[in-house]
Amino acid sequence: MNTFKGLAIFGIAIALAACSGGGSSSGGGSSGSSASGTGPITVFSPAPSAGWATRSVTFNAAQAAALAASGEFRASDASCGTVGCGVTPTGTQSSPFILHGVNWAHSAGLAGTGKTIAIVDDGFRTSHQELAGKTISTTGTIPTEGHGTFVASLAAGLKNGVGMHGVAPGANLHLTSIQPSGGFDIANVTNGTLAAAGLNAVAQNNSWGFEVSSTNLQNYLNSNPGASTAQGLNAVLGYGSANWQGYINALDSFQARGVVVWALSNNNALTSGDVMATLPYYESRLAEAWIAAANGYFEVNGSGDITRAVRLSAACGLAAKFCLAGDGITTGAWHVDGGNNASDTSYRSGLGTSFVAPQVSGAVALLAEAFPDMTPSEWAQRLLASADNSWFAAQGVPVAGTIDYGNGVSHAYSTEWGHGVMDIRAALSPIGSVSVLSGASVATAERHTLADSTVVAPSSFGDSLTLALQPQQLAVFDALNRAYSVSAASAVVAGPVAVMPHLPGQASLDQAGSGLNLAHTGDLAGAVGGFSGAGGQASVLSMAGESLLMASTAPVGSVGELTAYGFAAEHGALEHGSLAGAGLTLSLPAGSGQFRLGATLAGEEGGVMGLDGGSAFDFGSGSTIGAVSLGLEQPVAAGVSLFGRLEYGAVARQGGGTGLVSDFSGLTFSGMEIGASFSDALMAGDRLTLSVAQPLRIETGTIEVTRPVGRMADGSIVNQTASADLASSGRQIDLNLSYQAELPNAASLTFGVKQAFNAGHVAGQGGAGLMLGYRQGF
Repeated sequence: MNTFKGLAIFGIAIALAACSGGGSSSGGGSSGSSASGTGPITVFSPAPSAGWATRSVTFNAAQAAALAASGEFRASDASCGTVGCGVTPTGTQSSPFILHGVNWAHSAGLAGTGKTIAIVDDGFRTSHQELAGKTISTTGTIPTEGHGTFVASLAAGLKNGVGMHGVAPGANLHLTSIQPSGGFDIANVTNGTLAAAGLNAVAQNNSWGFEVSSTNLQNYLNSNPGASTAQGLNAVLGYGSANWQGYINALDSFQARGVVVWALSNNNALTSGDVMATLPYYESRLAEAWIAAANGYFEVNGSGDITRAVRLSAACGLAAKFCLAGDGITTGAWHVDGGNNASDTSYRSGLGTSFVAPQVSGAVALLAEAFPDMTPSEWAQRLLASADNSWFAAQGVPVAGTIDYGNGVSHAYSTEWGHGVMDIRAALSPIGSVSVLSGASVATAERHTLADSTVVAPSSFGDSLTLALQPQQLAVFDALNRAYSVSAASAVVAGPVAVMPHLPGQASLDQAGSGLNLAHTGDLAGAVGGFSGAGGQASVLSMAGESLLMASTAPVGSVGELTAYGFAAEHGALEHGSLAGAGLTLSLPAGSGQFRLGATLAGEEGGVMGLDGGSAFDFGSGSTIGAVSLGLEQPVAAGVSLFGRLEYGAVARQGGGTGLVSDFSGLTFSGMEIGASFSDALMAGDRLTLSVAQPLRIETGTIEVTRPVGRMADGSIVNQTASADLASSGRQIDLNLSYQAELPNAASLTFGVKQAFNAGHVAGQGGAGLMLGYRQGF
């Protein structure tokens, strides 16, 4: 039994590499940087917090800033001192629309267009310039009143350069009066609620109520265990149990289409909330899509962070789990002028929960426009789960509990402020972790983190995967199941490109003696496919890492040799992968040189040709690789030899099919190297090698991906299937120079330089590498 000669026990290498860009690389839109030899970046590009593609919300920071400074936008502001809020300012008072992120939503092109907001209030002046020209439907008689006009303008006032505008200026309105004939009419309110549901209104705003504490209803129900909520309401408010039951049923029906928004009482002594805003606490079916609104005075710093909060209304109390706070010190449309004359151009400043609620209702319309494939319950959850409660600790606000919204998203709330201040920008942005879903519905699908959904493409694939997946849109989902659309190519990152030169050192099979030979090598391709230590780098076996090689050579006739070999190797590209296989090489004389015909059959574990798609894409658990090669080495002068090698092979995927990749077939690959070696070039025993090579390259292949592209309102995932051929934009060609000199005491010094054109098989991408090595045998 023999071991190969030249086995190094100790070695030092110094390497330098540089790359230049050209075409786009496979990973995250970088150009050439993947060739530096660093590990892949396992994150989608663009990142979940930035520039999403179609069907996504893309904010424009410059436009948001311009909107925040515009006159019509800021016309909804009001001064605490002017409206008599009773707070002595100590800092900068917040601007309601800026505090709530309205400018960011508008910078994304959202206006609530095509959505309907239902408003139940005292009355409305529909001819006011903030409402005139809008699509408005009504139920019952509509008195002309200021409060409802103010509320409607904050929710959906026109954005036309005149006066102020609402949170959702493009939304339609459905209007219902609580007092069409001068007194509270529960039947009219019930009818209006059902009519709004029939119009698919996305929000119903209720800036009205009764100055009755929720504890009154709670005490009655505690004292009458068998009583219904409707009976309790009749007991504390009157108007008949049957009427209340009909109204509760109407609210429940409305929630199948929209969110009910209810303003809390403005009596800040009601620490448990008022009876109407807290209804879901008693009638749990109403908690599906309900938001109670509290009002406060807020001060902010230069960054917009809340530095002071003073509650001006009833506390969220029993509504804390479904309550939002906001800035209700505002200016809105009014029905009469200062002389109490009817006016379509008048405005008034005021404060109250009445003016927080329509901002929440407008926000719901913005979310409904942006996310039409979500349910009212999901719109409400996004607003609650994204509310700004970061100031609770600094302001000494005790946390009453947290709501678990699933998939790792929880949000703290307090009995005073609920979940905190509404933040529309945060509600429109991805919430929690972003995942790729594989399955039929968002409720049952398997969730794959972005790290587990990253396709790490070896350089042999070039940019073929990026080009194949670029036209295919892929929906990724945040923790609250909102689908954001990106190009499927965003999942692809490029592995390291081989721009470092190969340093000769390990002997090849043609230098082994007869009989059985064993070796441990880090250069399996060179050992199996090289000539006297040169060549072999264009082989599929270049994927191997540290390897154990066993070979046996026997004569064939009088001049030929047949070498059989087997190997087991770590995978050079996959952390937990491996390669194992066997092959034959037939060597025959060709003049004074040598001709080789080789065949290799290998099994790969952990990926397909080094390709890892994580659990989401699942390219396969392994592959079967077959390759044939032709090689020639021909001495042309003393100490001068020419060599060449060509390899071609095919790959069959093993396993897979459980992820997004439904088919991955027809893979073929090639590699090529030609060159010349010079012995005793500069000194006795040295070797100089020049070569031109094409490293391992995927030549053909087909990928079929069945991927999520969106979702329906019922939670079902919309999947589409598309296939594409694999074809890289370039072909890497390397110019290589290496030099090896033997030194005394079993030492050797090596030097190598490489210039790569179309590095990584990406057109226009270049790279260069330099390496020095020293080996010492013992």
